Amino acid sequence: KDSHCAYTMTTTRPRKNLLLLSVAALALLSTTPLLTYAQDAATADIVEDDVTDLGDVIGDAMGDITEGLDEEVVDLDDAAAASVEESSESEEVTAVDDATATADETTTTAESTAEATTDEQTQPQAEEEEEATPPPAQTGPFIDLFGEVLLSLEMVDETHAQVHQHYTNEVLSGKKVVGLYFSADWCGPCRQFTPDLVNFYDKMNARRGKKDEFEIIWVSRCRDVDSFGQYFTHMKWLALPPQEAMGQRGQYLGEKFKVKSIPTLVLLDEIGNVITLDGRNKIPMDKAGVGFPWRSPMSVLVSTLFPRSFRLLVKSQIAGVLEKAKAVLGGAARGGAAAR
Repeated sequence: KDSHCAYTMTTTRPRKNLLLLSVAALALLSTTPLLTYAQDAATADIVEDDVTDLGDVIGDAMGDITEGLDEEVVDLDDAAAASVEESSESEEVTAVDDATATADETTTTAESTAEATTDEQTQPQAEEEEEATPPPAQTGPFIDLFGEVLLSLEMVDETHAQVHQHYTNEVLSGKKVVGLYFSADWCGPCRQFTPDLVNFYDKMNARRGKKDEFEIIWVSRCRDVDSFGQYFTHMKWLALPPQEAMGQRGQYLGEKFKVKSIPTLVLLDEIGNVITLDGRNKIPMDKAGVGFPWRSPMSVLVSTLFPRSFRLLVKSQIAGVLEKAKAVLGGAARGGAAAR
């Protein structure tokens, strides 16, 4: 039993040792893989931690980026909205400006139309007023002699002229000497004397202290209006209207001043009294006009002693007396003729 038993025990103990050795060998053999595994596991944990950390970082970064993008998107949205609002405001302002400009243009157009309409309405009214305005009432010795209107001629260019009308008293106001020039285009001596008279006229009116005190009125002896116009271009003074000069008034003046031939120049003073009937011959003898207007000593004395208003009053009174005397004499003559 013991052998057997001892055998058994002996046999069992080596198996246990072998088993232990095998386990130890296996343990030794498996140590490197286990270490590698452990290292790998540790590395995996670290990597997982790193990955986790990187994930957290990336997550945080992505969050920040997302927030930034959201903020930028919000900012962009706000900017876009502000831009839209500004554009709307600009469009509104532009629309208002356009509307204002249109309104201004409409107002200007309306004002221009109104002004044009007013001008168009005013012009006929002004013309009607001018037509309706009567000429001023004129009286005096020159009106009795020349009528109410005298003519002047203005050369527009070498071949065109314009005739102007003047009220007699206005155009002769302030004139100290008034000449009556009887002349015609068909008269040779007239055509020779007229240039000399033009020079004399300019010279007398340029004298110091007596500027523009001399005026001449042409009493035409032309045969028609065309000849009147052509000859008038050679003169610088006034003229009776051609229908007056070639009518009864011209005939009356010729008879009153005893005109026997042409050219004839009669000089009158400022109230229509005769200074000389022979101005035609006075000028060649006194071209410088030293003695102009060649008054008689008595005329000079009267002009010096009595003012123009007094002399005009005396003349009108004398003229009234003469008219009454003529009327009485005319009545007496008709009565005597009837009695016969």
